[in-house]
Amino acid sequence: MDENKIPEVTAEPEEKASDIQETVAENTENAEAIGDTLTEAPDEHPEQEQEAESVDGVVSADTGIENADTEAVQENGEEEPVKKKKSALQMPVIISLCIVVAALLGYFIFTGFFLKEPEGVTWSNEIDGATYYYEFKNDGTFDAYVGSVEIHTTYQKSKTAEGNTLTVGATIGDFYSGAPATYEITGSRLLGNQTLTCKYNEEYQFTVKQSAKKDVDLELPKDFTPDENLLGTWLFKYMNYDIYKATFNKDGSMTLEFVQDGIKYNGTYTLSDGKINFTYYVAENFSTPLEYSVDGDTLNFMGYTFVREGSAAAEATPDQQVIAPQQ
Repeated sequence: MDENKIPEVTAEPEEKASDIQETVAENTENAEAIGDTLTEAPDEHPEQEQEAESVDGVVSADTGIENADTEAVQENGEEEPVKKKKSALQMPVIISLCIVVAALLGYFIFTGFFLKEPEGVTWSNEIDGATYYYEFKNDGTFDAYVGSVEIHTTYQKSKTAEGNTLTVGATIGDFYSGAPATYEITGSRLLGNQTLTCKYNEEYQFTVKQSAKKDVDLELPKDFTPDENLLGTWLFKYMNYDIYKATFNKDGSMTLEFVQDGIKYNGTYTLSDGKINFTYYVAENFSTPLEYSVDGDTLNFMGYTFVREGSAAAEATPDQQVIAPQQ
């Protein structure tokens, strides 16, 4: 037999009606029996009775509301649209957003066209074929970059009778260490055409311009084989101060940092005949051979004795450290 096929009706309508009447009679007798049972034991489920009464009350209340709505529709002849209430907070929120947008717009206009301060801009100029980049930070630090060399120092701003002054903590590019220079900024930061003119005296002044910093890509040595004993970071320490810091990487890249001077040389290296051939870039590549030898956690390099960073020798007290230059 096909389960999806609709079965044919074979019984006559009169027989159907008789069956329905018998079913109704049976259901009526069952309902009376159930009613008698509930009447005989009313105390067994008092909570159900209370819930039933509550439900009846809710149904009655809902019915009353529905009747009232029906009558209103019958009187007017059409349904009234439900009115949505506007939130009382809507208008204050819109006003607040407008204030925020106006404040941001004002800030960007002021910063882009009227702000004349050295912070927040990368400045640059050309000296002897090399491009110098300068950055004045809000925390008082001053960073300069030329080729693959980084210089980190501090600066100060002040106001004098001659005007606003800048004092940089190191000699970098056209800046003199410790000498105040009056400065003036022109142009628009937003349009990217600001210029910063510094003047030390009537005879000497220079101008740097707003610019985007370009990093130098150093070419790593090909077919490079590292000295496994040399890999890692080494320190030359004096009186518990880090003086020089050298890092040799497996790919042939290298950094040499003069910690107290804030100068860091990024470059590459190769090894030959007991020498480290260190190459870095300014206006062009500069290479210099440096002799070295490794003995465990000790490195003789640049005429000084370095110790491996993190080793027991690096954590030794000043009187225990080997700091004498190697002849």
